[in-house]
Amino acid sequence: MTLSRRRFLGGSLAATAVAGGLSGCATVTRSTDIAALNKPVQLPTYRRFDGPKPDLPRSHPLMPDCFYRFPEQPGRVTDGVPGDGSDMSGSAPTSNPIPPTADRNAYWQELNNRLGSPLALTITAAADYDDKFATSVAGDTLGDLFNVEGGFSYLPQFLEARAQDLTEYLSGDAILEYPFLANLSTESWRGCVYSGGIRAVPIQRGVMSTDLLLARQDILDQLGVELESPNLDELIKVGKAVTDEKKKRWAFAVPPKWALCAMLGLPRDWEVRDGRLVHSWELPEHKEMLTITRQMVVDGLIHPDGVAKPNQKVWFSQGSAVLTQDTYSSLQSFYRRSVVKSFAIGIPVVRDQSGKVGRVLLGKPNNSIAAIKPSSPERTKMLLRVLNWMAAPFGTEEYLFRKFGLPDRHYTLKGTDPVLTEAGQSEVCLGEFPIQYLADGGYPVYFPGRPEAVDVAYGHLKAVLPTAVLPPVYGLYSPTESTKGKVFTTRFDALTKDIQLGRAKLSAWDEAVTEWRKSGGDAIRAEYEQAMSIQGRK
Repeated sequence: MTLSRRRFLGGSLAATAVAGGLSGCATVTRSTDIAALNKPVQLPTYRRFDGPKPDLPRSHPLMPDCFYRFPEQPGRVTDGVPGDGSDMSGSAPTSNPIPPTADRNAYWQELNNRLGSPLALTITAAADYDDKFATSVAGDTLGDLFNVEGGFSYLPQFLEARAQDLTEYLSGDAILEYPFLANLSTESWRGCVYSGGIRAVPIQRGVMSTDLLLARQDILDQLGVELESPNLDELIKVGKAVTDEKKKRWAFAVPPKWALCAMLGLPRDWEVRDGRLVHSWELPEHKEMLTITRQMVVDGLIHPDGVAKPNQKVWFSQGSAVLTQDTYSSLQSFYRRSVVKSFAIGIPVVRDQSGKVGRVLLGKPNNSIAAIKPSSPERTKMLLRVLNWMAAPFGTEEYLFRKFGLPDRHYTLKGTDPVLTEAGQSEVCLGEFPIQYLADGGYPVYFPGRPEAVDVAYGHLKAVLPTAVLPPVYGLYSPTESTKGKVFTTRFDALTKDIQLGRAKLSAWDEAVTEWRKSGGDAIRAEYEQAMSIQGRK
């Protein structure tokens, strides 16, 4: 799920509700106590699930499992049902059309049968979820299981007050009672630890959420243009070769920020350099990136609305943009929406000016997190069994049902690959029923019916993972970032667009960075550095 700007900023509404609701609670950690907020805990033991052997070798510890096709006879790996017959409730977002309610949805009805406890799930459009979340916090109607976006203010305090402390159930070997949760990566669990406790379960995406440069390989082939492993000069040369304004075709749907970051050696946000945290905004290479993208706009290489009103998924699918930014996991959605038979996606391995593979900035390990309402030990264990069932990994019968529903009604087989029917697209929510935002298994490289896309993604991962960089402050909490970070991001995003469109001079960037450092940037740096020291990361 990609968070919209509205949803991201809307977190402040939830934060206001949370702060107001927790202001009198003496058991909640003070918002300025960096040591207490970032106190470490023994993370869950990782135990890889012994499932089907991937079709391609795992050449790197972060390499996802890669499968060309679904196993022919997936086995059921759970006994009985995880629920105890009692009613459950929950809250989750969706980026797809909201599915029919349980009384009109055969998938949901079968889901309840398999859970063994009926789930009343409040599903909200992703763009509206934070507003709904704030209302639910105020009214205490989030339910037993609820999705939480990890970036809003006062998150540790909220989780301490309103979420079950799961440490005794999940820390160390205790998690082995829930083997599918134990199959989730150690890095993903770091994003669930606040105030010295495990407060949630991860909605893991791993490297599949990494932002990349994608290319319409079929268009490049038709034009006789090669784009294999370009440096900056070669990328711009290709951009000029494929742009044809008369045919309403531009090189880039949006400014290719992440490809340029890889070429210039820029971090996603924070990075440790010479023993100290620095932010991308304050590095000279960031201004160089602004200069490059401004020139791309001047040269007409970026879609005319690509800065001010981007609609890159549509433009890339239609072919009015040959290159765009998106993630590994987006490949399947692009193939699903394409109406061009020859449609093909390439992922170029960009290089820096010295010719080395550009350092890719990996996405955050988690999409979000999900918490459990405080309850008795017996009910908490039951709800964890439910979440464990929802995290059943690829290749199992449980996974096949979760993602594709019932055979014949919701999917048919093409070979061994499930293909959603019209009923499946509606009732199973395009294969992304919102329980995937309460718990989910690791995200494999698997694109049903598109083995060539698996090869493309695998080839790129194999090339970039040896030098790829994980977010260094992921799982750390800065009070100043929590309360001011979204405002800073909004300001810099707006200034970036103004510079790219020629409405502001490049010198305005230096002024903005100076103001950012004074008004909170240096405080965020100091808080993160203290948190890193507390957790032994530095």
